[in-house]
Amino acid sequence: MKQEIQAKATSFEIIKELGDLPAEAVISEQGLGKIFDRHRVSIKRAVERGELPPSIRLFGERIWTIKALREHLSSRLDEAKRESERFQKNINELSA
Repeated sequence: MKQEIQAKATSFEIIKELGDLPAEAVISEQGLGKIFDRHRVSIKRAVERGELPPSIRLFGERIWTIKALREHLSSRLDEAKRESERFQKNINELSA
């Protein structure tokens, strides 16, 4: 139970930290790793899976703007909602 509460608190901190940063702020792969409490390799893999948007290189570092991250997450949420609605529609049609 205590671990579950801590996990929820950590998730809230991630959302809050991303929400508190200005849209034009630039964040590195290492910075994202710290926010999400993940290794840099995990960040790279999240990009490969489409969970995070592609980065650009600046001075040899992979970077994103907070705006790009927010837009990507919003787009994924919108797609998940549409997929859920399609699924529910199919269920309703099959039940009729």
